[in-house]
Amino acid sequence: MITLTILLIITLLCILVGCLMGLFSLVGVIASLVAGVLVGALAGYVAGRFMGTETSLGRNILMGILGSFVGEFVFGLFGIYATGSITSFIISVIGACICIWIGQKLSH
Repeated sequence: MITLTILLIITLLCILVGCLMGLFSLVGVIASLVAGVLVGALAGYVAGRFMGTETSLGRNILMGILGSFVGEFVFGLFGIYATGSITSFIISVIGACICIWIGQKLSH
């Protein structure tokens, strides 16, 4: 009887730990997405100020996120890759500047 109780307690603890780890990973994923959107918004804002455009927050977020992909692709063509947060942010800003420049050329 004691062995069964101990096994049930251990099983419940394992289930609880598994659920908590799943919750933590879900929170981690959500936090990463929120951080990505915020960094994208900041990169888009900096690029917009650098390029002299005044746009909405939504466009800044879009340009920053799109700019990170464009910047990684363009710099990857030259064999340059981001190794940290600051270089990744700089590449995102440059990519967003490229996106803004292309958008300006297409709209005129």
